[in-house]
Amino acid sequence: MAGNAMEWVNDFLGAFQDTSVSNFIGSPDGGAIGMRILKGGSFRSSASNMHIYSRGDVYTVTSSTKADYVGFRLALGPIPDGNSFDAEKPNSSTAKALASSQELKLKVGTTLARLAFRDDEIGKIVVVEYAIGSNSFFEIQTKSDPYHPNISPNGQWIAYTTLPEGISGFKSLYVQPFNAADTSVFLYSQTSAAEPRWKIQGGDTLIYFATDGGDNTNENPFFKGKTAAVSFSKKNFGEEILLFNGSYHGGVSDDGSLAVTRAKLLRAHIGGNDTVWYHGKQACNVSLAPDSTKRVLFLDFGGKTGREFVSKNYTPHEYILIADSTGKLVQAIPAPDGYTFDHTEWTNVPDLIVATLVNADGGHSRIVLVDTRDSSVLHLVEGNELWHPSLWVSPNRNRLPSDKYAADSLGIYMTETSSIGSRIMKVKMDLFWTNRAKAQIAITGSSRTFAGVDPALLTTTGNTEAFNYSYSGQDMAATEFLIANYYLPLEKLKTLVIALNLDRWSYTDEAFQTLYNEVPGYIYDERHDFWQNGVPSNMAEIVLDNITPEPNEYNFYCYHNGLYRSIMIGYGDTPEITFRNYDTKAAQFNQEKLLSIIDLANSYGVNVVGVIFPQSPRYISNGTWGRYGPSLEDAKILLNFVNSLARQKSNFYVLDEYKNGKNDYSMQVFANDDHLNLLGAEKLTVRLDSLLQKIPQ
Repeated sequence: MAGNAMEWVNDFLGAFQDTSVSNFIGSPDGGAIGMRILKGGSFRSSASNMHIYSRGDVYTVTSSTKADYVGFRLALGPIPDGNSFDAEKPNSSTAKALASSQELKLKVGTTLARLAFRDDEIGKIVVVEYAIGSNSFFEIQTKSDPYHPNISPNGQWIAYTTLPEGISGFKSLYVQPFNAADTSVFLYSQTSAAEPRWKIQGGDTLIYFATDGGDNTNENPFFKGKTAAVSFSKKNFGEEILLFNGSYHGGVSDDGSLAVTRAKLLRAHIGGNDTVWYHGKQACNVSLAPDSTKRVLFLDFGGKTGREFVSKNYTPHEYILIADSTGKLVQAIPAPDGYTFDHTEWTNVPDLIVATLVNADGGHSRIVLVDTRDSSVLHLVEGNELWHPSLWVSPNRNRLPSDKYAADSLGIYMTETSSIGSRIMKVKMDLFWTNRAKAQIAITGSSRTFAGVDPALLTTTGNTEAFNYSYSGQDMAATEFLIANYYLPLEKLKTLVIALNLDRWSYTDEAFQTLYNEVPGYIYDERHDFWQNGVPSNMAEIVLDNITPEPNEYNFYCYHNGLYRSIMIGYGDTPEITFRNYDTKAAQFNQEKLLSIIDLANSYGVNVVGVIFPQSPRYISNGTWGRYGPSLEDAKILLNFVNSLARQKSNFYVLDEYKNGKNDYSMQVFANDDHLNLLGAEKLTVRLDSLLQKIPQ
């Protein structure tokens, strides 16, 4: 029962339930394409992969499946009281990440990458957005049962068809945007279109396809099909372009001189002629490299040609075989132990292949990235039935400018487990590195500065050269560190705007060291003396290539060049108080940090403006100066120190908008007890701008 030929049985393929049942006869219908069960193994199977409980094959098996290793399991008479059911399908994909965005970046040079695949358990396309973390999965709502998703060259569109490889029949071609806000779906219905592949040709974006994806062993039906292309631009399909007769759905070279197809023969269209490669042995999952090498990858069934090339016997799909542009085998890459390959495709990165791994039970349980340079395998995603992966990597990816820089450290200011502080700072470091050549005003400080100063309203700099680098939880130690090592060396910097959170001067080095040490980028910058001897040539691009917060987070954190987009209104009747007693040592620590900032800025010829932000006037009526204290008497000591510095230091100015609670900031301009909203930020920034215009530059 587990050798010679696999046994095609009457049951449709379905998922098991966690229950006991008598006379189980499989799924009611085998899903959208009527998949059947094959039991046991065959003469093509290795001993380790031969099990009487095996239920599938490396191919999709339907009622029309024919192969020299597939036979029948015969039984006499009907099954009495047969029970047919499928396991209840999950509402969403259960797939999960195995590799982090950073691990992928070490292979492809960037985190600006997307992985799309069909989760056959739920019948949907699932996408992993590596730019915002390998755990960022989302499902695309499609109009039809989707197979063979393929991502466009610009990463903005996904094309898919409605039947898998090896199944004949009319296949509809759909195109959808990745943008969740755009629910457009575009159907190409002029002809059947199997396994779409995007290509840029002469400046046009084309989708290449074949009209049939079924068995190609019979020449008559094969050549009745055709290979064609259609342009897709501005949400419209163009006129269909006939390339040649024959359904070559494995890819077409840029110059049109080579096209390949599979299922079940490895056919090649070379210079206008059709030829059969691989000595006519069965091959599948054929893919033509999208680069100039014209390498062709495929899977086989352990035939003689493959066995002679790898010098051993092997089971079907155990090796990825790679041929050159003439069909000559040049490489074989083994599957990891306990698995075979399926659904192999080249990526848009030279030398890299994406594939699924099939476990001993026939489940497509993993998606992997295979590197042809060293035959290494990076496990990307695991699940129950993961089909037809397509990996897109930004064509603008940035390789490191020199081998002396570490790809796992340079420009990495956020990881997938980063705290909210690091996530905000990642956005601000993007802002810093992409604008460092033009920044004239650097705004930094805590969440009060983050939400309270709008760079776009500072007219003294023409609205474009002021940037708010603040983040939530920044203390004076962090402010000094960032100013000394990042902001003051800015070539055009004229003014620093900082927060004077006097009620927080009972804290010392509150959170900065935690943030600093949880990501490698800051430490790496420090080890290179913060690039005093020269910044890496494409540093901004390298920083942008690394993992980043989700777009909605990014928009909130980087509104108007770094303002927090706070839309809440009002403070509470009873203000939130986290009172801390005045601490002389802590106060002295913060005073020394402020003095250090002022003196260091002066050595660069840079002015410093310290802002005391308004808070709810109800703090004063409750006997505390602000949210974190101190008493009114102790606050007077701190205010006297700050004002005396402003008199002593020619480059230091104070903008006190709190005025001990006696100010003109109404409840409507507050987001909460001690933060302004957008209206409040506008009011304060206009006054800051007025002060800046009076300061000699």
